Amino acid sequence: MAANNAYQLDPGPLDASVLTGQLTHRSRDIWIGNDNMILNTRKCDGKFWDLVNEHLIHPRVLDVIKLSGLYGIYRSHRPVIDRSLITALVERWRPETHTFHFRTGESTITLQDVEILYGLPVKGLLLADTSGGLLKLMYLPMLEDITTVGSYSWGSATLAYLYRFLCKASQSSQNEIAGFLPLLQIWAWERVIVLTPQIVAKRDTRNIFPVGLPRGPHAARWYAHFSWTDTTKHVLRVFRDALDSMTENQFIWEPYSSDIIESLPKYCRVGRDIWRARVSIFCWDVVEVHLPDRVMRQFGLVQAIPSSFAFDATHFNHDRRGRSNTNWELEHAQWLHFWNHIDQYVWNAPILHGSLRAGHPPALH
Repeated sequence: MAANNAYQLDPGPLDASVLTGQLTHRSRDIWIGNDNMILNTRKCDGKFWDLVNEHLIHPRVLDVIKLSGLYGIYRSHRPVIDRSLITALVERWRPETHTFHFRTGESTITLQDVEILYGLPVKGLLLADTSGGLLKLMYLPMLEDITTVGSYSWGSATLAYLYRFLCKASQSSQNEIAGFLPLLQIWAWERVIVLTPQIVAKRDTRNIFPVGLPRGPHAARWYAHFSWTDTTKHVLRVFRDALDSMTENQFIWEPYSSDIIESLPKYCRVGRDIWRARVSIFCWDVVEVHLPDRVMRQFGLVQAIPSSFAFDATHFNHDRRGRSNTNWELEHAQWLHFWNHIDQYVWNAPILHGSLRAGHPPALH
């Protein structure tokens, strides 16, 4: 056969109506052989955990942490972030759908994961007001009355910020990722068996957490000693191969049984009635979309063909540089409607029985 008639593999997508950004997606780099890039992971909380490990936190400071709505993060500690695992997941993330595209189907981090794993409140006030000049200073006005800090939707803000950096990092031009990466890593450990280490023993936390503290959220179970016999760490090619060959029984659609949810502290399930809300989520200048209707199997419900959400697939190219005095509440007015009427946008579908299958179009609940 002549060379110009030779059969050529098409990396896809065969239908570009949904995945419109393939030409700039980092998965294309893998296809053409530029596949050695491991993302750098940015963090700004390292000193905090050094202090936690070295000194018991004063009871008055603990009281503030409890009031803030951020207690679950403190109580869970911080896992060692595996840059290769994070990179392998980012290669599967699609900004057009805000989901990971696995062989087993689409999956994503939802408001349910944020609240169950870290106890971050998903109901509450949005972080979308007039900004200051520096990112860290933006939060100072909220600390004027410490008793109201816990009234903010830290969970939705955390998820919006992580979504934004997943979208940015999925582009072939990027070499780093930020956001709350412990959430991403532990989400994967909960669901993707081929990525999950085996817990062999709990860590002794008596020198870190004072006796008598309220129980931690579900992520606290991963502050442990691990065995890596059945999986790996820090090897990107192995993670890629594991995800490439993952079978249906190696992905856990519902890691949080009803018994697990009911056994968790109340702060891990306060917002359960909006876990399936198809809405915009915010963190100051960042606006992202929460699309649980694409992953209904994660809630034990029948998955139908999802409808599109009118959102710019290149939204992650916009940032706050040069706009330090912008009133983001006014800027995002067109998207605030969804959050302000969130109860109207909770997605529902028939309960999934037996094998995984598609079904009738879902309805708003």
